[in-house]
Amino acid sequence: MKFENEDPSQTAPQDSKIIPWLRLLRLSALPTAISNILMAFLLVHQTWTPTLELCLLVLASSLLYSSGMVLNDVFDIEIDRIQRPSRPLPSGKISHQTAKTVGYLLLFLGVLVASLAGWIGSGSNPYLPTSPFTRATLIAILLAACILLYNGALKRTLFAPFLMGSCRGLNVLLGTSTLIPLATGMTTSASPPTFLSIPLIAWWVSISIGTLICGVTLLGRNEAVESQKRLPLFIACGFIIAGITGIGSVVYCPMDLKLPTVIKQFYPLIVAVISLTIIRRVVGAAVVATPSAIQTGVISVLRSLIILDAVICFLAAPGSQHYALIVLSLLIPNILLSRYISTT
Repeated sequence: MKFENEDPSQTAPQDSKIIPWLRLLRLSALPTAISNILMAFLLVHQTWTPTLELCLLVLASSLLYSSGMVLNDVFDIEIDRIQRPSRPLPSGKISHQTAKTVGYLLLFLGVLVASLAGWIGSGSNPYLPTSPFTRATLIAILLAACILLYNGALKRTLFAPFLMGSCRGLNVLLGTSTLIPLATGMTTSASPPTFLSIPLIAWWVSISIGTLICGVTLLGRNEAVESQKRLPLFIACGFIIAGITGIGSVVYCPMDLKLPTVIKQFYPLIVAVISLTIIRRVVGAAVVATPSAIQTGVISVLRSLIILDAVICFLAAPGSQHYALIVLSLLIPNILLSRYISTT
């Protein structure tokens, strides 16, 4: 996904050998992928244990995300030679072949680490169709496929925004993949609210966040174009608002989480208040339709993912606010790194 201009990265030291790689990896946006995993894992476990499984899932998500960023530039090098010659590949700071090798290696390692997390979580029965090993491996493979399809053959088609949304939704599901429902108390044998052994609330959040990112991708597809048609931009706003609505209404999803009445009442209001600025910026971007306005709207939504993940953490563990605060603290590296490295 490429929406940004190059201004943030131009303030970084230009003689560093590390900076081109950080720009290629778009390291400043990595905390948003990590926050998805932390939120999803907490949502279905109500705690961040088993710690080893969580750490492996965070690593797998980071590898898969980073591979997508690298392959994004690998596939778009000819376009970047014209539109953005200062990017690491067209400028020659990183060779195309090296980036291609690193991108595919990160993709493979991401799937491998996700499978390892599932293997550890499966115990003595890793090969069951509904085991964590099977789920984690399948979700990681689907995520890798969506990354390749988005960056490759379908990048310029109408399917691209849906593929990007699917990548983010699958990343959320990856965070739930090591769950063994009956072992955690999340569900009961009498009425398990699950689909493919993943709680329905996780699907709800996954689809909502995927819809949000689909809208962001659609909004920023032609960000560099000075004059755009308003209709596609307003359609993008519709997807973004629908995604936010899904996140705010997750308390109405069938689940066995015992939430205090006050949480059920105030959670949608909290999401609505957080979303006011987001909606104002994306709708304003659709009205003005200038590159700078669209870029501001896109970055606002992407940064808000961490905040929304933190709010969902509060919902998942209302008696343990430190989880939400830890996720919220990921805004710090996101904001600091974005001063030197483009966020998207």
